[in-house]
Amino acid sequence: MRSYKKIFFANLITCVTIMLSACSPKASVVSTSEATGEPPPITPTLSSTIPPEFTPTPDLALTATEVVNLMRVDMQKLADEDLIRNPNGKYYRVQDFSGEWAKLGYYHWWPLDRRPTNFAIRADVNWEIASTSANYGRAGCGFVFHENGPEDLHFTFLSMDGYVKTIRMEKKIFTEMKANFAGKYEYPADSAKIMLVVDDQWITFFVDGQEIIHFQDDRLNGGGLSLAVASGTNNGYGTRCQFHNVELWEFN
Repeated sequence: MRSYKKIFFANLITCVTIMLSACSPKASVVSTSEATGEPPPITPTLSSTIPPEFTPTPDLALTATEVVNLMRVDMQKLADEDLIRNPNGKYYRVQDFSGEWAKLGYYHWWPLDRRPTNFAIRADVNWEIASTSANYGRAGCGFVFHENGPEDLHFTFLSMDGYVKTIRMEKKIFTEMKANFAGKYEYPADSAKIMLVVDDQWITFFVDGQEIIHFQDDRLNGGGLSLAVASGTNNGYGTRCQFHNVELWEFN
């Protein structure tokens, strides 16, 4: 049992191929101390949060089988490009979700109640920020993964200044890992298609279909998977990320 407060919600994630007996996601909050001058690295401590608002996934024009097959084809492409070992796996559909956080240097994650070691997760994300003078490099949308509490996790996100960034927390040690430029985005709001692939301790991140980062980290030890927001400002609602068409593929 984790020592920090958990808030449970129902019906966030559904599986096309099987019915889940327990599929209530948890809300966990991580944060840093307040910044003075230059913002600190995004290093977590604990606090509580207000439950986010969920919206149901809209009806799809395609059948469930067609949707699964579309992602299966994309997973085969990853295998053909030697980015993953085996494309076979299970498909999950996640309900549309909107989350926000308003602390400069802070980030917040919402677990999906899944703990895949090797997986691909993708989403159409729309973001907006409640400030014209935010630290855009510390604001963005992405995924926390291989998470076992706030002192043991990875967080990869697309920041509003156009970079894909990854941080690792391990035994209270904060490490900024490989980053790369994805493109220029509009302020205070814009959108992109993002996909995180983790397989055999390799991390790959795509933005609008383009591979942006690809590197290996032997500190990946398994754990929870979450939707996440990095704030970048204390103003108003902070940074808001809307995740649409979220799809998860857990490799066998």
